[in-house]
Amino acid sequence: MLIGGKIRVKKRADWIENLLNSKFFESCGYHRELRRNEKNMFCIDCNLCFCKHCINSSSHCFHEWLQICKYVYHDVVRLHEIQKHLNCSQIQTYKINGEKAIHLNPRSQSKDSKTSKLKGSVACEACGRHLQDLPNRFCSIACKVSIDANISKERQKNFISTQITKFVNSNENESCISLNESSEVIQTWCISTLKPKKNLHKRKGIPRRAPIC
Repeated sequence: MLIGGKIRVKKRADWIENLLNSKFFESCGYHRELRRNEKNMFCIDCNLCFCKHCINSSSHCFHEWLQICKYVYHDVVRLHEIQKHLNCSQIQTYKINGEKAIHLNPRSQSKDSKTSKLKGSVACEACGRHLQDLPNRFCSIACKVSIDANISKERQKNFISTQITKFVNSNENESCISLNESSEVIQTWCISTLKPKKNLHKRKGIPRRAPIC
């Protein structure tokens, strides 16, 4: 689609995976001579990360992109930005400068942490990290994506299994019907063939006398 004289790249389904695997806050190779050139932006259309200077020098300004922030040395994204493109319900949120944000990936949890072992505490369904608020079920986007992916695979597996079962059952039913039909044909043929024929006696004609000369 053409917007503002620029060709907009079609979105790809794997942009979420690239977002979660990207290394942010590294120096941008295109703007090494400029200050604050860390790559803290992610373009959904181009499916890659870049720095803020790339927006003005490329077509990213016409694309949809996200700004990545740091929260306790971990990458987070503002909730109001990411929820336009991804269902972020039931993911634990945090307040950063008065705005809600969520983690891209789960944070490392110390082995001696007793928070998650407390009675009545809620843990992330994917990594087991303690969650602060209900009804949250995940601590990060990556955790929710992993669970949703497993559910989708399981549903697909069950669907394929169901279709195979239906196919096998339908074939078995058709085979039974064809066997029944064949047995009926054979039985009819046997009855007609082996059925004893009645002796047909020809009726004698009316006797005729020789004419009297």
